[in-house]
Amino acid sequence: MQFREIPGHDELKLKLCKNVAEGRVSHAQLFSGREGSGALPLALAFMQYISCTARTADDSCGTCPSCLKMSKLIHPDLYMALPVNQEGSTDSLHTTPFLVKWREAYLKNPWLGLEDWVDVLDIGNKQPFISAFEAHEIIKALSLSPVESEYRFVLIWLPEKMRAEAANRLLKTIEEPPDKTLIILVTKSYDSLLKTILSRTQLVKVNRLTIPEATSVLQKITQLDTGRCNLAAEIAQGNVVQARWLLQHGDEAEAQLDLFRTWMQSCYGFMVPELIRLTDLFAKETREWQKGFFSYALYIIRQTLLMNSEASLAHVTPSEKAFLDKFRKFFHPGNYSIITEYIDEAVFHAERNAHSKILFFDLSLLIADVFRKEKEKAAQINA
Repeated sequence: MQFREIPGHDELKLKLCKNVAEGRVSHAQLFSGREGSGALPLALAFMQYISCTARTADDSCGTCPSCLKMSKLIHPDLYMALPVNQEGSTDSLHTTPFLVKWREAYLKNPWLGLEDWVDVLDIGNKQPFISAFEAHEIIKALSLSPVESEYRFVLIWLPEKMRAEAANRLLKTIEEPPDKTLIILVTKSYDSLLKTILSRTQLVKVNRLTIPEATSVLQKITQLDTGRCNLAAEIAQGNVVQARWLLQHGDEAEAQLDLFRTWMQSCYGFMVPELIRLTDLFAKETREWQKGFFSYALYIIRQTLLMNSEASLAHVTPSEKAFLDKFRKFFHPGNYSIITEYIDEAVFHAERNAHSKILFFDLSLLIADVFRKEKEKAAQINA
């Protein structure tokens, strides 16, 4: 992966290249960005840049033996640690037996998310994790001298999935790794990491992509038209992983609108039995579907503000417009920020595997309370 293959992040790319040129490469770096931001391909592009034997001021050459091996994830000096799981005993669970699947999945889609990887692993309801045995394997790998490159590289994808014992085993290695070693951790959940990990790594913040940048990525990996990719990017707020999921499940758009319509009507009317029924329906869906629904809800609520101020700026389907023409009067700048903040917080907890029923029902009650207070205020004014 070369930097030029990754849309956006121009300032960050230049900064990373400049650090290499000036010999200021921290031995342990934490690439932190929300899912779909490109943190993983950026980390691998950075490793490829460092190992490249003919790099330029702003990118790897892409053609030297080192670049070719890095781009295929087969460089002998690259060790990758991933969250995995399997049937049976997990006492000696580590990444190596899963590398063929990982390479195939990543090379097919460098923007894959955790749920994509879980689907590849085919582990049902089991959660992938990074084991203490994996930590032992990382330490062992770093004890070896580089074979072809100047550096020995370790990529730890989603360190928030490390078991406590694994994290504790790695602390000393992260703080004082062998000479000519580069450890890069790639997280989508900075706040979930141990403070002892955070204090031992240099933070590299990866911002979310802009809508045009995300659209460009989506066109490349889905081969769909610009209009559909742009709409999905807008709904997902630049999250490529979420937007791709929306494109793949486009037939569910009407179902999401129906659920959102019923949900908002139930919140507004404080219809508790109906909210309980909707909560049960929500909890039956996959985690990715749930996050997709929250993204869709945020998108629709944003469109109500646009329709209230300048209808021509709104991007909605005829079905969505028919609903919003009736319901948009209940959304305004006064409650918009409160409701979207509640939903954003729900997304945060959904990404951390919060209990689905509690999450959705609690969110519903919070939104219902916003509407209730507004109705009470209106009644007092009209009294």
